[in-house]
Amino acid sequence: MNDLSEVREGMDVINAEGRKIGTVKSVKMGDPQAVTPEGQTQEQGGIVNFLAGAFSTEEVDEERAQRLLRLGYVHVDGTGIGNNFYEAADAVERIDDDGVHLSSSAASR
Repeated sequence: MNDLSEVREGMDVINAEGRKIGTVKSVKMGDPQAVTPEGQTQEQGGIVNFLAGAFSTEEVDEERAQRLLRLGYVHVDGTGIGNNFYEAADAVERIDDDGVHLSSSAASR
């Protein structure tokens, strides 16, 4: 799993085949040592409100949302209308000058 601290908004996101599939909309660092996402609260409303707000526009079930919060994630503004999605930190193969490269285990886009 890569350290997401090098990921910046606007970077290209590239799939395992080397094709650009979007740009980074936002990034959230996770806490891989956490057993649950409790404690990773936002200042207003706690984890439940954060989950509802962060993932309300895209279909992300609660289990996946909690996993994303624990591991950290990249929110991708995918190519085309309505193609925003999230990739967990463990789906990032590498980060370089070309962008954020996803591994073959990343969701197929």
